[in-house]
Amino acid sequence: LIITKQNGGNVNRTKTVLTTFLILFIFTSISTAQFLKVGVGGGITQVLAPDVLTNKVSDGGLGYSTEWNIGLVGKVNLPLVPITPRAFIIDHMFSGKGTYENQDIEYSQTVLEYGVGAQYNFIPVPLGFDPYIAVDLSFSNFGDFTQKVNGVENKSSGMTRFGGGIGLGSEVTIVPVVNLDLYLCYKMLNLAGKDEGEKTISAVTLDAFITFNL
Repeated sequence: LIITKQNGGNVNRTKTVLTTFLILFIFTSISTAQFLKVGVGGGITQVLAPDVLTNKVSDGGLGYSTEWNIGLVGKVNLPLVPITPRAFIIDHMFSGKGTYENQDIEYSQTVLEYGVGAQYNFIPVPLGFDPYIAVDLSFSNFGDFTQKVNGVENKSSGMTRFGGGIGLGSEVTIVPVVNLDLYLCYKMLNLAGKDEGEKTISAVTLDAFITFNL
């Protein structure tokens, strides 16, 4: 009877020790798995609509087409969860020029887009690349609209709008703490807050970010 009690105590003690080690292991894994990714990069923005933006200046449009952008991206990896919160800032630079009614005309404007969203990594196995789909919500600050007619410049105040986007991307491992993040996204820059009769501005962006695990 005494031996049985001692064995039972040893078993309980062993269970307690194993449980403690398991809990410590889980919490250690979680703490080490949580990290922040910060990236810098840029790419191109292709304006798709409306026609007043994409038509040639000679046809009465603004002549916006494929333009450069630069940006920052940040992500927080969550352990055991395939959803990754993300945030970004992208500065789009639009411009167009041409001749209309015998006048040389240039247009330019920048759009500073702030956004948050979430990405779903749909292959949860380390392969050296990690494809994902993402949904974003954004706040866009349209800068002053500049028009030059025969060298004479006129400016009008910009606007602020709310928008959104959906995209497909992949993170490619370069070294253990550095990734190349490629992201193709369809955006609508002014879904909410539009004036009466204002058309939706849509664009496609293709960006590459070098991200660092912190």
